[in-house]
Amino acid sequence: METTRKYCFSIAGLDSSGGAGLLADIKTMEQFRVHGLGVCTAITYQNENKIEKIDWLTTDQIIHQLKVLFDAYRPTVAKIGIVRNAEMLNDIVEFLLFKNKKISIIWDPIIKSSSGYDFHSAKIDWLSSINNIFLITPNISEAKMLTGIADEGRAALYLSKYCNVLLKGGHSLSGRSDDLLFTNENAIAIPGERMRHTKHGTGCVLSSAIAANIALEKKLIESCKLAKEYVAQFILSDNGLLGWHHAFKINDYGYDA
Repeated sequence: METTRKYCFSIAGLDSSGGAGLLADIKTMEQFRVHGLGVCTAITYQNENKIEKIDWLTTDQIIHQLKVLFDAYRPTVAKIGIVRNAEMLNDIVEFLLFKNKKISIIWDPIIKSSSGYDFHSAKIDWLSSINNIFLITPNISEAKMLTGIADEGRAALYLSKYCNVLLKGGHSLSGRSDDLLFTNENAIAIPGERMRHTKHGTGCVLSSAIAANIALEKKLIESCKLAKEYVAQFILSDNGLLGWHHAFKINDYGYDA
């Protein structure tokens, strides 16, 4: 049965392999029956194994893309991926809130790629830009880099003074891959099994799946759990670095297959 369509921004880099960034976000959102609107922040020269170069778009170019889309749509959620610096992030957040003061903003703070490419040549103070963000989704090393705190749990707890934090456990040294959701300085565990292999772009897939579920008006904890399940399905889709996107089974998750 046709229902009112939900819209969600992906404000991210263009990875032409389709494994991460804009293309992965849009694929993920569509599996949750959410229409993804893509805004490019950068063009990367890469495949699933390596990144050779990145060309950043200007803030004006990014804002112009957003203006045109806001003329036609009213997204309630925006997922942000790679941005050049804290000033750019702040300008994007301010514009989103100017257009819709109730919009939920999710930032996946991609500082270094899984292949080892460092997107930022200098240390950047990001903390002043995250006060108006609904959720950030750092992995362990990103939480440490954002705060300068060596212990990832304490780093995530510190970040939760600014906004909600989902600390991803995929890079932990334990035998499991549990995530921790910090809300109001309280932690909730989201269990996950350790996979034998990984995929290019899992952080993008996770954050965009959360964004899609928030757009569907699900609670934050439920959105994070559903996104965690979706990423597990994505990782298990094949043995290569590029995964396949498949809709959830309706009897398990309530979504059409």
